[in-house]
Amino acid sequence: MEICLDQLPTANWCDSHALVERDRNTAVGDPFDVSELVRTSEHRLQILGSRYSYPDLIEGHDGLGVHLRSSRRILGQEDATITVTGDCTLTEVWEHLRADRRTLPICPPVITTQTVAGAIGTGTHAQGTREGLFADTVVEFEFVDASGRWHRIGRDDPAFGAFQLHLGSLGLITSVTLATESNRNYVCHKYTTSGDELRAGFGAWNERSEHVKVWWFTEEDRAHVWEVTPTAGLMPQAADATAHTDLNQVLADTQARMGRDLRSDDRQLASQRTVGRFYDYSDATGDLVEIFRNGIPAPQINMEVGVPLERFEAAADDLRRVLADSAYQLHYPVILRPTGASDAWLAAAYDRPTCWFGFVVYQRADGTVADGSIELLGELQAALSAHEGLPHWGKYFDPRFYDFASLPRWADFAGVRRQFDPDGRFLNPKLAEILGA
Repeated sequence: MEICLDQLPTANWCDSHALVERDRNTAVGDPFDVSELVRTSEHRLQILGSRYSYPDLIEGHDGLGVHLRSSRRILGQEDATITVTGDCTLTEVWEHLRADRRTLPICPPVITTQTVAGAIGTGTHAQGTREGLFADTVVEFEFVDASGRWHRIGRDDPAFGAFQLHLGSLGLITSVTLATESNRNYVCHKYTTSGDELRAGFGAWNERSEHVKVWWFTEEDRAHVWEVTPTAGLMPQAADATAHTDLNQVLADTQARMGRDLRSDDRQLASQRTVGRFYDYSDATGDLVEIFRNGIPAPQINMEVGVPLERFEAAADDLRRVLADSAYQLHYPVILRPTGASDAWLAAAYDRPTCWFGFVVYQRADGTVADGSIELLGELQAALSAHEGLPHWGKYFDPRFYDFASLPRWADFAGVRRQFDPDGRFLNPKLAEILGA
């Protein structure tokens, strides 16, 4: 496949941060090309997928930016698996499977334009205590290591858990085989309740529903809840098509705060539309893609901290106290997404059900953020790390707040990384510092 190097991106997804110099940016089209590039290049190699990760974690100015550009992304499908290239997007995977009435055994995230290798490498997840991360659907990896050697690694390999959240630091993932299952339809019941009921009832909601997602409007202490249950088997209560307006005033107040912080009242901004979509809400039906894949990408600082699910109520209480005492305000609701335990060694959810607390700080047109936003994110990280919280690896975080060595497999991951990349060719300076490499 012929690749035009001049058309390769050099910045993050929204072009707010440069990642690589134009003359140190290249693409490879198949595993042989990948191996040849790795063996012959003298540079550090920064793998760039859809470039949604926080810029510090994929910045490549001291290396060579590498883009995988496969000519065919869906490589094969069996009865219960699908094999795709590392640069295949989640959208392409799900749409291909849905056409065959199949799906992945995991709920899709709201943004599916990220690549498969990138989603796995950063710990992408959705919501549902009966499942872990996207990476927990992987059956097998194929990759090229730092010496240019090609490898295949399956679930029976002792190092498999390292690759399930690889940070792009173990090599270049050329293909991935994922488990599949029959697609199903669901009903999504939506309602709004108090913050007190959220803190008291969160566990019960997750016991009775396969997928739960909450937007916690902390200024008003109101929680907008989605409980999602399959329509097969034990039939849930039918969807209610009534347009509910009980959240509308909270939404208007949230949009007003956001407008002041962003210095714009334009309701057509992507950031404003993320709140506006909740006006006059009603229940929904469909498969999980139709219900959950509804994200609106907007320039932002996105932070997420995973806390053991058993500590949710205490963490939420501390979070509320921090926000009440802080000189700063959130202008978007806290997003709560619980997951089950994961096999990925570096995940906050490794071997434990987890609640992910998500925070969004939207950027102004000039790329700046409201005064105090970063300070507030620091206060929130300090509060949640006290409850054994650990960050989402693809989003903003300050390493000073976390005890990464507390992860049970931290040292094991370091050993696997040294095995496949002893000289740190796939590590950028930020990750090298965090990993102690």
